[in-house]
Amino acid sequence: MVALSLPGARRLEEPLTGRRLDVLLADLGLNPCELIVTRDGCLLPDDAPLDDADSLRVHAIVHGG
Repeated sequence: MVALSLPGARRLEEPLTGRRLDVLLADLGLNPCELIVTRDGCLLPDDAPLDDADSLRVHAIVHGG
């Protein structure tokens, strides 16, 4: 299970079966164009492979002007 911290202090525990980050986000209904994901403080590319021991943090991208 991966620990996933979402904006708004929500947390999910999600099992991984060799999924990539883009697949996980799609399965959760999250738009990768509206957020960035970090693992241990490092930005992850969309095609990053995930491991059950990962702790991921999702950061919303703020738009405006």
